[in-house]
Amino acid sequence: MTPPTVLSSAPTAARPATTAAAASNARAMRYGIVLGAPRSGTTYLMSVFNSLPAVEALTGTVLPTAIPHVVNQDISPDVYDALAVGFERALDAYLHSGRYRSRAAALQKWVRAPSGLAGLRRAWRSERTESLFVYKEPFLSFAPEFVLDALPAAKIVHIYRDGRDVANSLVKTYNVLTDEALTTLQGSEMRIGRRVGDRYVPWWVPAEESEAFLGATPYVRAIWMWSYMLRRCHEAFTAPAVSDSGRVLTIRYEDFVRDPVATGEAILAHYGVAPTRSFRRQLAKARTTSIGKHEQRPPEEIAAAERVAGETLALYGYL
Repeated sequence: MTPPTVLSSAPTAARPATTAAAASNARAMRYGIVLGAPRSGTTYLMSVFNSLPAVEALTGTVLPTAIPHVVNQDISPDVYDALAVGFERALDAYLHSGRYRSRAAALQKWVRAPSGLAGLRRAWRSERTESLFVYKEPFLSFAPEFVLDALPAAKIVHIYRDGRDVANSLVKTYNVLTDEALTTLQGSEMRIGRRVGDRYVPWWVPAEESEAFLGATPYVRAIWMWSYMLRRCHEAFTAPAVSDSGRVLTIRYEDFVRDPVATGEAILAHYGVAPTRSFRRQLAKARTTSIGKHEQRPPEEIAAAERVAGETLALYGYL
């Protein structure tokens, strides 16, 4: 079984950011994005952001999970551009919605990130004072270039974790990429695919590796997806124009939970946000108990996963 290859036909790499998206970003509220494969620590990272009074942190619900799949297909530049503008407009619409501007939302934010009696009074008046809006959609890791294009002023935090643990958690928590799941295109992991027999193979698996993918266990299929996401993010964020811009902060999950204070300080510096007591309390909740959970799996299955994702595991220092 050969390692999964990164498809070279991604349509986003050479496209400039849209004028409309760039212009609409010139607002008081700054945008931030959290990228990371599902089960890579993104949820804990968002809880850390939510503990900061200056930050509104939202997971999913704004961008359909089908979009990261669609932008990787052979679509026209006009369609791609429309989707990029639509992404930014959707974030902006949330910030102008009753869902964000209601008294209940303001009070819930104050409970997560207390800002004194003055802050409580502002929340009671439905006043929102955040200056940074951080959005997380793990499946955007399929299309990091799309994020860079759609939100040219946004800063990104990319968090990664040992793919063997990611795959283990995906299978145990969500039962992903089972034979039954492959009979439809309804799962977030595979909204587009090609039919092979009675199952579908995700678009992110090269055609020549279809049989190998179908013959693998869900655990191996899950690390296959992780490897593709990590490769795409690596290629996008190590491009000189991106790495030199300082837009992307890459953090390792294992380092984060082992030394949350140092990682937390790096995140604050990246976004220019001041620490608070609630932020420090949230950092103190970090736990290392999930590290190495994949070792409970059968050795032959781990070996199969390492054959599929070995190059990516080595690239990120796990092998």
